[in-house]
Amino acid sequence: MLERISSQLGRTPQGSYQIVIKCPWGYPVVLKTHPHEGGIFPTLYWLSCPYLVKAVSRLEATGLVGKYDERLTEDNSFRQALEVAHLAYAKERSQYVASDVNLLPEIKQKLIESGIGGSENREGVKCLHMHLAHYLATGENPIGKEVWAELSPWQAEDCPQNCPPLPVKEQHPQAIIDAGSNTCRLLIAGAYPRELNQPIIFRGTKYYLQALKQEIIYTEAGRDLEKGRKKTSDAVEHYLEIIEKNGAELVGAVATGVWRLAGSPHEALKVIPGEEEARLSFLGAKSSLGIKGPVTVIDLGGGSLEIISGTGEQVEFLQSFPLGFWSVGKALQLNFPASKEELRKVNNYVKEKLETIPHRGELVVIGGTATTLAGIALNLPEYDSAQVHGYHLHLLADLPEKWPLWAVDRKPNLAIGLEILKSIAEISGKKTAIVSDIGLMGGIMANSFLKK
Repeated sequence: MLERISSQLGRTPQGSYQIVIKCPWGYPVVLKTHPHEGGIFPTLYWLSCPYLVKAVSRLEATGLVGKYDERLTEDNSFRQALEVAHLAYAKERSQYVASDVNLLPEIKQKLIESGIGGSENREGVKCLHMHLAHYLATGENPIGKEVWAELSPWQAEDCPQNCPPLPVKEQHPQAIIDAGSNTCRLLIAGAYPRELNQPIIFRGTKYYLQALKQEIIYTEAGRDLEKGRKKTSDAVEHYLEIIEKNGAELVGAVATGVWRLAGSPHEALKVIPGEEEARLSFLGAKSSLGIKGPVTVIDLGGGSLEIISGTGEQVEFLQSFPLGFWSVGKALQLNFPASKEELRKVNNYVKEKLETIPHRGELVVIGGTATTLAGIALNLPEYDSAQVHGYHLHLLADLPEKWPLWAVDRKPNLAIGLEILKSIAEISGKKTAIVSDIGLMGGIMANSFLKK
């Protein structure tokens, strides 16, 4: 991704940064930069998308900056809203300025106190690009909000050459929300006439439907239902905002696991039964990996474990078991993290419940346990769906000693999840399995396109 960002900016980014917003097709839109690593840089949020940079520049050329300057002198409520944005920007940037950092006093003061993009004089607007970047990242900028409303993102014919081609015009980006016992996930996919470096969900006759934005929020509803309900509801609201900002269409929002008994945590979510989850997960995992022959899909979540086998789109065996890591943990009254003795109990318990697995062909594993283990095995500094998807995971491996920052939240329950996968490996005789990061959500999306 560094090469892509350098291509967008026309230079290598200075210091440390992170991508906070991507377009519907997976490319950086807004970067968050460190204020003094690699050089003094008071612009916390930087608009990197070449198309949006050009589009905003065209707005500036119409004199829009001057109009906003005039409005600041005439509209008191507008001026106050912008001041709130300046203060929020300064407060957030100041958190990255350590008290003992070796900076000139005047530089440190500017980084702590100045407004959007380092603005010291807040009577003027200065630059619409910075306001738009701030709004897209936080939703807190009144100017950025209006600038965004003026644009028609992702629909222009003049999208720069260093970005991928425009998606098929007949197909808008599609979005899915999946709320389970441990996580709430978002998937946005776009239809392209050629393959990109992203997991493919569905292969049409004229295009490839590809996963281009994925996000995951850990809710741990299986561990604490009421806290998990609040976290899940907040996550859904957050995702709905992302979907709207990206011009995508929500084609499915489902709840599984603990929500089958507890009821949906948000009005946008539809609770689906385990058998339907299994069927859709099978379709999503198989179609995304392009497997032609027989396959057995193991979907391990927090509340349940689904086993599905079949050939093509035909499901020949399907069963859902209450053997997710939270369910097993509660049934055996385990600690989190579990001891070695407790993990041996998990192994015996799962084998007793499953007895045999009627597996056929390739073994595919989906769910957060499998994808997290794959990401750790790949030594990924940040989670990357494109690398995790299709990885051959050793099911009998031990837990790693070193954990990347993005995986630390999963550490307490991952040992139990891995032990469940080990039990399945021992029953089936399969030591490895292919990891799919496109399961239930991909199945819902593919099913939607198959009906058209």
